[in-house]
Amino acid sequence: MAVDEQPGVVDPTPAGPVPDRPATGAATAYARHLLFAGLLGGHLGLIGSVAVFAAVRGGVAAASAAVGSVVAILFFSLGQAVVLRYAERNGSGLLVAALGSYGVRIAGLAGALSLYEGAGLQILDRTATSLGVVATVLLWTTAEVVAFARMRMPVYDLGYTPRPPRSGK
Repeated sequence: MAVDEQPGVVDPTPAGPVPDRPATGAATAYARHLLFAGLLGGHLGLIGSVAVFAAVRGGVAAASAAVGSVVAILFFSLGQAVVLRYAERNGSGLLVAALGSYGVRIAGLAGALSLYEGAGLQILDRTATSLGVVATVLLWTTAEVVAFARMRMPVYDLGYTPRPPRSGK
């Protein structure tokens, strides 16, 4: 017996779209694809920088490179998550959300760096941390650019047929 045939049983799925959840369309799919590509590139940067610093300068440098890489991955992931959330909005709404997210992330990084420097802790190897960030950012960005270049996005109306020209009379 089907759910709607049973007396007193109500189907738990809503009949229409859920109002709190934006529709997912092509822009969301593109943003999700770029997020996954960036995550792949970022994690390659993490693994590579940790491996190089572990071999060259030891455990503290490897851990420092890992910290830098994780910070970069979190920074980009949070920004891409905001873009993913607002992907289906109009262009100005997406721009405001992305720039607002960027400002909050930069302020958070500045605050964390100030707290670290103010605490007088010298736990991390600055060179390894910096190069871990740089390697991760470069590989994240490269992966996104490659993924974007390979995306197939129809930007022209392929179904358009031009009307015949009017006569000049």
